[in-house]
Amino acid sequence: MSLGPVFVDSTEIRELFPPATAVAAMREVMRAFSAGEVTQPVRTVLRPPVRDGVEPGLFGSMPAHVPFEGQRWFGIKSVVVREDNPLRGLPTHVGTVTVFAPDTGMPLAVLPADTVTELRTAAVSAVAADALALPGPTTLAIAGAGAQARAHVTAMAAVRPIRRVHIWSRRPDSAGKLAAWVRAEHGLDVEVCGTLAEATREAGLICTTTAAKDPVLNDEDVAPGAVVCAVGACQPGARELSSHLVARSTVVLDSAEAAAQEASELLVPLREGLIGPDHARGELGAVLDGRVPGRQDERERMVYLSLGLAAQDVAAAVLIAKLRAVRAGADPGAEWWVA
Repeated sequence: MSLGPVFVDSTEIRELFPPATAVAAMREVMRAFSAGEVTQPVRTVLRPPVRDGVEPGLFGSMPAHVPFEGQRWFGIKSVVVREDNPLRGLPTHVGTVTVFAPDTGMPLAVLPADTVTELRTAAVSAVAADALALPGPTTLAIAGAGAQARAHVTAMAAVRPIRRVHIWSRRPDSAGKLAAWVRAEHGLDVEVCGTLAEATREAGLICTTTAAKDPVLNDEDVAPGAVVCAVGACQPGARELSSHLVARSTVVLDSAEAAAQEASELLVPLREGLIGPDHARGELGAVLDGRVPGRQDERERMVYLSLGLAAQDVAAAVLIAKLRAVRAGADPGAEWWVA
């Protein structure tokens, strides 16, 4: 038996977990989650008080027990969120994803949480877009210009033919850098827009990947038939979408339980009386299984609200650890985690 966990770095993760692999894995874990095959509490968040003027950030703990290829795996993502980290050249979310061998519980692999989160979040958005968006070529609008924005361009291009990309960011220099990367990496026609409304009004796919606390995307700026994948507002109190946009769109969730506690995108319009408690149609995994209807007509606007699930992180980490072991010579049909 292995003497300790392996540490998988970001470069290896990107090599082993390309969009096609990530999308397929996230499709299966979302199905398993909504079918009740995953054991997962709503995340625990530790928010220490400010002392001596020092903002400590917050600590999130997200455990899960997840099925994967006939085995069930414990895993946990542990993350510290520091809003001032970009000033240091670091991501706001830093931490680890750890998975444990299903037979012994021995720690098997430790992965950087920021890279796993970046890739699995974009992959789940692509799963949602593939299930909910109209077929055929489309314009993709991206709000934000960070790591998630970049990952979402790549993931969306894996499930839909993108004819044009519109980018908006509160930091025009960052938007320009993202546009240059999209042109170089994907060869797509790109436009940096002065307002988010300009970016989204003709888009069939819209991904909001901002750190906004208050809504940036309004009802009148989303065309009939469009799909919005909202991933930036993953903490209570933060919103990217206006109340009227949520009220006038069909909403699909990653987790109904988590949304009832954490999704301000729903909780605020509920308090305002614009929606009822049953406004969301259901979970993405149930849509994928056909237990909940997806798109009903070509003009229906769809919103996918992503809070992020520990099951996504754990399933991704298990698959990456397996692929790493297989690349090193392990038998993929055997108990590959055993030394």
